[in-house]
Amino acid sequence: MQDRTMTNLDDESRRRIGRLGADALERLEREPERADGIELIDAALGRIRRSMARQSLGRRVLADLGADIDPSLVEVLHAIAGGSANSPDVVSIGVVAQEMGVDPSQASRLVREAVAAGLVGRVASPDDARRSALQLTELGAALVASSRNYKHALLLEHFRDWSEQDLSDFARLLTRFSSIARPDGRS
Repeated sequence: MQDRTMTNLDDESRRRIGRLGADALERLEREPERADGIELIDAALGRIRRSMARQSLGRRVLADLGADIDPSLVEVLHAIAGGSANSPDVVSIGVVAQEMGVDPSQASRLVREAVAAGLVGRVASPDDARRSALQLTELGAALVASSRNYKHALLLEHFRDWSEQDLSDFARLLTRFSSIARPDGRS
């Protein structure tokens, strides 16, 4: 099997890259006023992506709350809270993996850490007593609520100079735009 690194692409891949790049440039040149906006959006998304990769906001929230845990564990808690809203008492590792967009082995490791930290408990599944379901402990539920409220308060402060209309429009448009993150393209 041929190595598919960027420096060692096969001829078909090179042609595809060239063809798609040229087609995209042609489309952008047909709509220069929109292309400028797209370039600004792409730059902003890059900044957001880098910030999200560093989990800057999540780390700040946890530090301010005095919770010395990995921000990924809070994602586990939110996945369990979200999963239990959809199917109460039957949140499994699979549900956590799906909610977080990670593979089951990574979800399993993170859940183990959350259990060890006293944030998540395992209980018998109501559907099958041989299987376990996940639920937030009192501490886990408190951390979910507190981190969400504190993060919202920080965002409220960040947007303090925005009009209610701008904030409403931004929320609506960002929610609409976020459909790009779903494979089926729907919101």
